[in-house]
Amino acid sequence: MIKVGVVGMGIRGQLYAQTVQQNNYAKLQAVSDAYEPSLAAACERFGAKGYSHIEHMLEQEQLDVLIVATPDYLHKAPVLAAASKGVHILVEKPFSTSLEEAEIMYSAVQKSGIKCMVAFENRWNSPFVAVQEAIRQGEIGRVLTMNSRLNDTIYVPTKMLKWSQGSSPGWFLLPHSIDLALWFKGVKPVKVFAAGSKGKLAGMGIDTYDSIQAIISFEDGTHSSFTTSWVLPESMPMIYDFKYEIIGSDGALYVDLADQMVRQASSSYRHMHTLGTSINGQLGAAPNYMLNAFIDNVRLDTEPLASSADGLLNTRVVAAIHQSIKSGISIHIQ
Repeated sequence: MIKVGVVGMGIRGQLYAQTVQQNNYAKLQAVSDAYEPSLAAACERFGAKGYSHIEHMLEQEQLDVLIVATPDYLHKAPVLAAASKGVHILVEKPFSTSLEEAEIMYSAVQKSGIKCMVAFENRWNSPFVAVQEAIRQGEIGRVLTMNSRLNDTIYVPTKMLKWSQGSSPGWFLLPHSIDLALWFKGVKPVKVFAAGSKGKLAGMGIDTYDSIQAIISFEDGTHSSFTTSWVLPESMPMIYDFKYEIIGSDGALYVDLADQMVRQASSSYRHMHTLGTSINGQLGAAPNYMLNAFIDNVRLDTEPLASSADGLLNTRVVAAIHQSIKSGISIHIQ
């Protein structure tokens, strides 16, 4: 039985804890959160031991896996603590919001020899899995360009996340879009140029970008565009709007996650979220498949689909995007 601990008992941490409890090969051993009410609620809900400090949890519990579901900018300490104990890690994206920290984390993971998966969950999201298979089979020829649009409603930075000022749509949303691009192409990114705008959120006392646009150049001479924002109105049919266009030499692929096949009309109009709908009480969304895959990686000694190397590269690209916004020039990716 794979013994699992979770640090960060917000929305994601609770989802991961529930997933572990449904896995036949894993046991939720302990949970950790610095905010006492969240910790107490998690302990009661999941019947697990609780710790205010991750270091204490790692000292007291013989964990096989630590899931890091802390806010974007608080991944370093738990990752380093787990790596020092030889505990395998699933860490939320982005790997880090600091390139310097990401490099330290990557080195610690490599030195320890543990398995580390970065939670690029869309690699387990059925529409994108189908796209990846079509590309792999050569159905659209060589990928020439990609255009991605991933937006959230303003509910996310103002109500859902208490820590959005420590992040940005670049750090919170772009890692998904960029990881998919790197997964689809399998070609190294070499340069980015980006622009970002502040206004609406800053006027609400949240000093972060409203939106970001970026162009990434790849070593094969192709380019792709990425747009992200988190200031859409709350009246949108869904909390997110994710569209992806992949144009190849022999065809094209189009993904629209806003259209999930069911629309509900009553006093208001919305798209019903159907991807990952629980069936017979079993969770079946991309994050659940991802975590179950990582538990299999640990118990079967196989390599994760989304590794710490993928996480480090992703952080390099997103960090370069933010640097380009501030400098107004193109940034080469090291």
